[in-house]
Amino acid sequence: MTPAQAELAAIAAALCDPQRSLASLVGETVRLRQLVERHSRLSMDGQAGLRDGESFLPSGWAISPVQAGMCAREPYRSAAFIQGLALAVRQQPDSGRPVRVLYAGCGPFALLALPVMAVLGASQVQFAILDVHAETLAYARELIAILGLEGHVADYICADAAAYRIPAGAMPDVIVSETMNTALGKEPQVAILRNLHAQAPSAVLLPAAVTVHLGLDRRNPGEPCTDWGRVFALDADALRAWQDEEGDSLPAASIRLPDVLEQAPRLLTRIRVHGDIVLGDHECSLNLPLPLPGKPTLAGGSVLDFHYRLGGQPGLGFRLRANGESTPE
Repeated sequence: MTPAQAELAAIAAALCDPQRSLASLVGETVRLRQLVERHSRLSMDGQAGLRDGESFLPSGWAISPVQAGMCAREPYRSAAFIQGLALAVRQQPDSGRPVRVLYAGCGPFALLALPVMAVLGASQVQFAILDVHAETLAYARELIAILGLEGHVADYICADAAAYRIPAGAMPDVIVSETMNTALGKEPQVAILRNLHAQAPSAVLLPAAVTVHLGLDRRNPGEPCTDWGRVFALDADALRAWQDEEGDSLPAASIRLPDVLEQAPRLLTRIRVHGDIVLGDHECSLNLPLPLPGKPTLAGGSVLDFHYRLGGQPGLGFRLRANGESTPE
């Protein structure tokens, strides 16, 4: 075992321990990020090349290798997804073969997969590693080889996960995709999971649920945000309900604002990764309260009719209901 492999093994043992709290794993996530940056050819120094290699797909924005690599710098986010993925794999029933994981949008470090590979043998878990960018996929492949984990990978796939067709003999038991932005905007998380879940409806999804709520940001650190209701949910139930949906949008909820508005409403993104592993308000960049599209001035008592827009610029939109009718906003 090389020094890098030994270091990863020690980090992975902690990150994949379901008894550890996310707060207690900050040190290990920092060490993991330092390890992958140290052994990758991708330079993460400075802001040069930050957007080099990004793509704008029919389903949304595919971020650049450097932008994807920067996600490793969010401790709670990394810890939650790694711990959740390890738990999901371990909970799969024994089928006499390795658990199959499809990792859609692996980024340059395949960060979520590395610790799971390090704690479970190749006879226990096999990954299909997918990314839309050939350069990003090459970085991940090289890093996996450096860490001696090639035997854990059944396939490397350069494809758009929102259009990828899963081979009949490789249906996954677990699908993990962290291709999202705040309030499920810009990036193709919704389109990717719609495509993959339709083909593998019995697969466990990570994240298990992403919900967007309307409310107010907290007034002070440590205080909760105000929640007026759920606007949109992305989970297995919603994916099944959307199977017959056609067109360029998906349904979402209507919310009536309080009669008195203390401050401008915000979209609040909550993520249940797996089981009771959750990311709540302000715990990572994905959970930062977001102004409504267009930052409108709204009157108390207004009713907002939301929808989720599909296509190259995905995200939530709404109409402001006035005098019983809806007007675009």
